[in-house]
Amino acid sequence: MSSIFYKVIFEGTKEDSSGTYSLTFKDIFSNNQIQISSQFFSTLRLASQKESNVVHFQNIKEVIKIGNPSIKIEINYYKVILYTFLNDGKKEGLLIGNIKNMGDMLIGKWPYNEELVSDSKDLYLGKLDLLTNSSKFDNISVINHLK
Repeated sequence: MSSIFYKVIFEGTKEDSSGTYSLTFKDIFSNNQIQISSQFFSTLRLASQKESNVVHFQNIKEVIKIGNPSIKIEINYYKVILYTFLNDGKKEGLLIGNIKNMGDMLIGKWPYNEELVSDSKDLYLGKLDLLTNSSKFDNISVINHLK
């Protein structure tokens, strides 16, 4: 089975000479089909109104799928969630795609290590649950597509 990657391109600031930045997420959708509830984003939005460590903004310019998928999925839009663990300062990210007829699904992770075995569904569900309790994380960013 070939690997699928999503290169997410973000818009840079006008003062920045490079103009764009990118992160590459490894596909986890083919092994773990995890639906994201609508309450998840509502809870993060409420947290952003109360706490300064949760922010929402629009900055995804483009997402490029790299690889040969075994299943064809049609994605309406993407969201990226980036966060830092408070206990060790480790940074991670999740890529969510809104898939036609399925809703918001967890489709990618960053960073990835090719040598590690695929993570379990329970691990991702635990991270999503902990993200809504932002006392475990810092610098939680929910990034949407530019309009």
